[in-house]
Amino acid sequence: MLLSVLLPCAPIAPAWADAGAGSHARLDAYIRDRMEATGTPGLAYAVVAPEGTVHQRAWGTDGRGDPVTARTPFLWGSVAKPIAATSVMALVEEGVLGLDDRVVDHLPDFRFGGPEHAPQVTVRHLLHQTAGIPASAVGAVDCLDADCPPPAARIGTLDAVDPLGPPGTEYAYSSTNYLVLAAVMESATGRSYAEHVRATVFEPAGMDGAIADRASARTRGLAPGHQPLWGVPAPVADGVDDGGAVYGYTGGDLGDLAAFAAFQLRGAQTADGEAVLTSESVHLMREEGRLRPDGGGSGYGMGWRVGGLDAPLDDAVWHTGASPGYSGMLFLLPEQDRALVVQQNLYALLQDRSVMQVGFGAARILAGAEPSVDAGSAPLHRAVVWCSTALAVLMVVAAVRSLVLLRRPAGTASAWRRAVPAALVALAGALPGAAVAAVVATVGAAIPLVWVPDAWIALLVATAAGAVTVVAVIAGAARPRWRAAERAEPARVPVETGER
Repeated sequence: MLLSVLLPCAPIAPAWADAGAGSHARLDAYIRDRMEATGTPGLAYAVVAPEGTVHQRAWGTDGRGDPVTARTPFLWGSVAKPIAATSVMALVEEGVLGLDDRVVDHLPDFRFGGPEHAPQVTVRHLLHQTAGIPASAVGAVDCLDADCPPPAARIGTLDAVDPLGPPGTEYAYSSTNYLVLAAVMESATGRSYAEHVRATVFEPAGMDGAIADRASARTRGLAPGHQPLWGVPAPVADGVDDGGAVYGYTGGDLGDLAAFAAFQLRGAQTADGEAVLTSESVHLMREEGRLRPDGGGSGYGMGWRVGGLDAPLDDAVWHTGASPGYSGMLFLLPEQDRALVVQQNLYALLQDRSVMQVGFGAARILAGAEPSVDAGSAPLHRAVVWCSTALAVLMVVAAVRSLVLLRRPAGTASAWRRAVPAALVALAGALPGAAVAAVVATVGAAIPLVWVPDAWIALLVATAAGAVTVVAVIAGAARPRWRAAERAEPARVPVETGER
C-alpha cells in the first residue's frame, strides 16, 4: 500500500519517456512496458505507410511456447468488421447488393422484431449497427463447435429478441449485426463469406496468409490464445467460429494486418494502383452514421469507429477487437498518413481497458502526443474472479458441513426452531444457482465459459455445492424428532418388586 502511494512521486520515468518523442524506439519501449504491465505473453506491432510497413517488432511467445515473429498468426477480433464492411462495399459497387436493400429480400427467414420491424432493416442499418439489435443479443455468436451451423441458420435466435427501437433510431454495438451481414452476402453471392472476403479484400490487399475459417487457421498453425486464469495467463483459448470471421474470427500474421492498413491508407487501392472501391465509397465508410429523427451522430461508420478519441487522435479512424485469447488494434491516422497495427495473444473481457491501452497509448505517441497517464487496471476482473472463487470455497465448506451434520442424530429442538435456520442456509445455498440461471437466461452458458472461464467455473462449483447444501439441510430439518428422542433415551427395563 505504501509503495503504491510513493511510486507516483518517484522521479523515475518509464523507459519509453526518454527514447525520443515520436521515434520508433520510443514506441518500442512503451509497448514493452505495457506488455510487462499486463503480463502479455506475445505481441507484434507495426507502423504502416501507404507503401507498406516502415517499422515492426515482435516479442514473447505464442500459446505453444514458440517465439513470436512477424509470421506468427493471431486472431484480430472485431478488427474483422472494417474488413467485412469493405467486402460488402465491393458487392455494392458491383451492383450485387444495395445499401438500402431490405434484409428480408435476401433472407426471407429474417424475422427480427416481427412483421413490422424486420422488413424495415436494411444492409445500411447492419453496417451502421442501427438495426435495433441490442448488445445483449449474443446467442448466435462465438460458436466454436465443429458442426456449428452457417450464419443464415443462426439468425433465428433473433426471433424472440425485442428491438431497441425502429431501424435507424438507436445505435448499439452488436456483432450479431455482422453475422446477419455474412448471411446476406452468402445469399447474394452463392459462396461462403470466407471465399468472398478472400477474393474481394485479402487478395487485392496482399493479405496472403489471412485466416477466415477453421481450415485456414489450421493451415497457418494458429496457436491457442491466452486468458488469465486466477491472474495467470494460460493458453486455454482454442477455437475458431467458422461463421464468425465476419465479426471477430478473422486473423493472420503481422504482415497481413499491416497489408490491410496500407490498403486502407491508399484508399482501398491495390499496390499497383487498381481501385477496389471508389473514393466515394471509402469516404462513406468512414463517415459516422446519423440517427433518426434528429440526425445525431452514432460515432460508428460502416465497420469503422470514427473519432471519439482525444486530440490528436480526434480524426482517427480505428477499430479494436478481441476473440477469446487474442486482441487486435488498427488505427488510421490521416494527418500523419500513417497507421498503427497491434496484435496480442492475450485478452480478458473484464480487463479490456488495461489490455487495449497498449494500442491507444502507442497511437498517441505516433501522433506526437503523450500516452494517457491512466493506463487502466483490472480491479473489476480481480473482484469478480476472487469473489466468485471465495463463494465457491464457502459453498464447498457449507456442503461438507451439512453432510456431516446429516449423519449425526437429530436434535430435540422443535420443528419451528429447526426450520428457520435451515431455511436461511438453504436460501444462501440457492443464491449461486439463481445467479447462474440469470446469466444463462441472458447470454447462455457458452458465452461466460468462453470469455470469463475462471469466474464461471468458480460460480458453477458454488452452484453445485450450494445444491448439495440445500438438499442436506432440508433432509436434516425434515427428520422426525421422535426418532431422535428414541435414540437419546435408554430403553426402560422392568424392575422386580416382589409384589404380586
